This record gives sequence, C-alpha cells and structure tokens, in this order.
Amino acid sequence: MSDVLPRSADVVIVGGGIVGTAVARQLAYDGLSTVLLEGQAFGGAVSGASLACLGTHMHNLQELDVLVEACAHWRELSESLGDPFEYNHSGQLRFIMREEDVAVARRWIDAERAHGLPPELLSPEAVREREPLLTGPIVAASWSPGDATVNPFLAVRALLADGRRHGVSAFHSTPVTGLTIQGDRVTGVQTAKGPIAVGKIVIAAGPWSAGLAAMAGVNVPIVPRQAQCLASVRQPPIIRTVVGACESAGGVESGYTQIQQARSGQVLFNTVVAPEGTTPGAENRINEVPLRFVRDSIQTLTTLFPSLADILMLRSWVRFEGVTPDDRFLAGKLPPEGLYIAAGDNGTGFCRAPYLGRLISRLVRGVAAAPSDALYDPARFAGVSA
Repeated sequence: MSDVLPRSADVVIVGGGIVGTAVARQLAYDGLSTVLLEGQAFGGAVSGASLACLGTHMHNLQELDVLVEACAHWRELSESLGDPFEYNHSGQLRFIMREEDVAVARRWIDAERAHGLPPELLSPEAVREREPLLTGPIVAASWSPGDATVNPFLAVRALLADGRRHGVSAFHSTPVTGLTIQGDRVTGVQTAKGPIAVGKIVIAAGPWSAGLAAMAGVNVPIVPRQAQCLASVRQPPIIRTVVGACESAGGVESGYTQIQQARSGQVLFNTVVAPEGTTPGAENRINEVPLRFVRDSIQTLTTLFPSLADILMLRSWVRFEGVTPDDRFLAGKLPPEGLYIAAGDNGTGFCRAPYLGRLISRLVRGVAAAPSDALYDPARFAGVSA
C-alpha cells in the first residue's frame, strides 16, 4: 500500500467517515479510479462515535424507499463480507409514556404498513416478552422487527478495506487545503502532501463540508451540532433490542433517546432533552460531555430499566454531526462543474450511507437518477445549485 499520493484520479472523495468510505467504495466498484482523503483518522469523528442504528421506523415517510434499500444493502454487505462489523438484526422498540401518544404511534405504524413494512403496537406485557428488563412506566411501544445495528468503527473499516480491494487509494492524515478551479469546473485538490489532478470531487466531510465547499465559493447550509453518548462497563446480555422514544403529540418526546447493548457487553445510551448550542469551529475542539446530558441520559435509562440503577459508567464522548435546515442530506451536484456533496447527515448517516454511495456514483457517471434522489438535491436550497 503506497503512502505516495497519486498525481491524478477520476474522482477524489474528501472525508473518511461512513459516508465518504461508502461513496469511495461504490465509485471503485463502478470502475472509476478513486482517491479517498481523510484529514485525520478514518471513522475518527462522529462516524466512529455513532450508535449506528439501521432502520426504517419513525424517520421520514418520504424517505422510506431509501431506508428500505439502504437497510437491505447493509444486510447484503454483512453476508457478502462475512459480517466484519457485528451486524445485529435486533429490531427496535419505541416506548410510549403517555396514553395520548398512542394515537401518534398508530399513525406512524399505519403509514409504514401501507408501504409494506411490518411495524406493530405492543402492550407493556408484550414489550417485556421482547425486553424483559424494560419494566418502567410505559403504556405501550411500537415495534419494528427489521431494524438492526452495526459496530460503527468496524463498519467504516470494513467498507474501507473492501473499497481498497476494488481499487480505492485511501490516505489518512491528509487534509485538503484547497480546490483547484479553472473557469467553471474543478480540476484538482491541494493537500499538504501535494496536488491531485482530478475531474470530479465529492465533499463528504460532515460538519467540515461547508468549509470545503466555501473553497469553491459555494455556501451550503450545513452547520455542526453536538452529539454525545454514554457507555457502561461490560454487562452480560441484558438488552436485546434498540430502545428509543416514540414521537409525541407535540413533537419528539423529550428530544431523542436511544439505548442498546453492544456485542462487547457495554450498554450504550443517550437522551437529548435540548440540543447543545454550537459555536463556530466547535467541531475542531474536544468538548466535555455536558452534565445535564449525563443526568438526563441516566434518568431515562434507569426509569425504563430500574434494575440497571447501580450499573457503572465507563465513558462518555462528544462528537459533531453536520445538520441541514430540513434535517435531510445534501447529496448531489454543486457549482462549479465536477463538484459534488454528500453531507449533512443530521445523525442518520449510517443507515443511508450505502444509498448515498449509489446516488453519487449515478451522478458522477451520468447514469439516470432514481426517483428518490431528488429528496437530497442541494438545489432545494436557494443559491445552492449546479
């Protein structure tokens, strides 16, 4: 494996998280000479710190076709690669704490079932058959049997390794310092290790994507948002599914909750009652986990799982995800000609990454778009179009 940058390539992808590695892998599969550049470590930002739930339930009804395709591709990857990333077909429970929110869950379930998916509403007794320690004061829960999880760090590494087998040249610790533009098209990237002449560039750098696009004079509406998680010391197998919060009549109940157990035995969990404010450049700093977040997360865990009240915490972490105003990816063409973006994951990048790889490959190769590609077109925002 050479440490020397190639002098040219068909495509350069900037950003070595789950989206960047998925895009690079797909482009190489489709026959393009592909270079992947990561400024630090592959999967070292929010991708490696994700809880990596792969699911269709209670996300976005407009995106159901995308989610179904992406989840199916993750299953295929697990099977074809020999499960190098701890694929766990666990299913997902969304707990309901108030009677008035049962109707909200029913609306989601009816809409997803009309699309051919199998979610269902469970009584507290039925919930405990699936998750025996979930004995907290819930009134019901929705159940999505097709959802799954993967080990996020291993998943990035697996896609990277498979991409390399198919020709991806990947370089960590190689930040991009500039984009070369001639006339109305990109012609190369500048790095601390030298330039690369290239016909196509894909920005897939999460919260750093706006800064990279600005090198081409393009303003994209992606801002960093702080995400944080907690992990316990190893436990015997005690949590079987992914446990999350159901949407409430007034919006998402208490913000966001996710609880699951990794194959290592650690219980991973978070609850976000109110998003943490983010200042410019925050994604470049290592922040302390807010005490309010730690308190709220522990309270939610022990309310739902009272028997875990004495569990010991091992670690907590903060990373930054890129978010857009409408909580959907930007994935498509940017000006100038030859510049593309796949960023703005809003915390949902893991599930959608395989789909985004195919989307970007279609665009780069000039293949007809899929109907759902328009959901992510950057041109939906004024002033961002190719």
